[in-house]
Amino acid sequence: MQILLIIFTLSTIVVSNIKAQDAGFTQFYANPLYLNPALAGSGECNRFIVNYRNQWPSVLKGFTTYGASADFRIDKLSGGIGIMAYADNAGGMLNTYRISGIYSYHLKLNNNTNLNAGFEVDLHRQQLNWDDLLFSDMIDYSTGLVFSSSTSQPKIDNASATVADFSSGLVMDIKQIFFVGIAAHHMTQPAIDFYTNSSDNLLYIKYTAHAGARIKLKDSYFETEKGKLYLSPNILFQQQKNARQLNSGFNIDYYPFTIGTWYRYNVNNSDAFVILFGLKQKRFKFGYSYDTSLSALKGVSGGAHEVSIELLIMCSGKRNRPGAIKCPEF
Repeated sequence: MQILLIIFTLSTIVVSNIKAQDAGFTQFYANPLYLNPALAGSGECNRFIVNYRNQWPSVLKGFTTYGASADFRIDKLSGGIGIMAYADNAGGMLNTYRISGIYSYHLKLNNNTNLNAGFEVDLHRQQLNWDDLLFSDMIDYSTGLVFSSSTSQPKIDNASATVADFSSGLVMDIKQIFFVGIAAHHMTQPAIDFYTNSSDNLLYIKYTAHAGARIKLKDSYFETEKGKLYLSPNILFQQQKNARQLNSGFNIDYYPFTIGTWYRYNVNNSDAFVILFGLKQKRFKFGYSYDTSLSALKGVSGGAHEVSIELLIMCSGKRNRPGAIKCPEF
């Protein structure tokens, strides 16, 4: 019965309110451009990153999200640039695609403080698979039979909609230990219109605030990270319309390994407990995380699996240059 309830919910939620919120990544620091455009070009190296998330794999038509990004430090531009592609499949019914271009200006305020300001331009597209949707009048609740069409809902005029979108963000780094950032995505709240002469389906602003630290617990005599032990406590808050989410937790880094534990809370209820494992090499990073559901879907949804792969090139190692933000890596 729980499985049937979930399938029905996935099939009807898009129709009852097409105002879908953005997909979220557990390894948000392994997807820096998606988190905050101000992080473009902020690493020690230029980065190529691929992200994959499979949410609710035990449920028919769950959620899968894909991301790919690259960012580069450009000294002549006094900052960094980035490009990002994103695709989200929500229950096989609502598909979202995004292509982004990002510029981040890097300013060194003093010897201890860096400030990055980022701006992002997107092409945002949503596509609705109307034939896969179920409406309440299509279901005979006494027999469980599902009819082929609805009489209460007029068919949409356009199965897809494409709009321009804009986002911005700020990140400040203090002593290469502490950092804090804010971002606003979909600042103009463009309308995603599936019906002609309708503009009430807005892509609502997503507000993000994140902060944390990278604290060295143990030093070593090696010039590299080998033998050093770090603790990285972090917190992330996001709000989009009425959807609010708070992530808190920490990672422990002991080269080449990272382990972490996180708790995600959706304000009204506990959402998930997360375990994370990461492997770091000189030019390569790999992260895997698993979300254990704590909500009413516990034991039914299958949680969520997430993988990140990062390739690094042209590493300068100059942490004192403008824009260098020592955020966690996963």
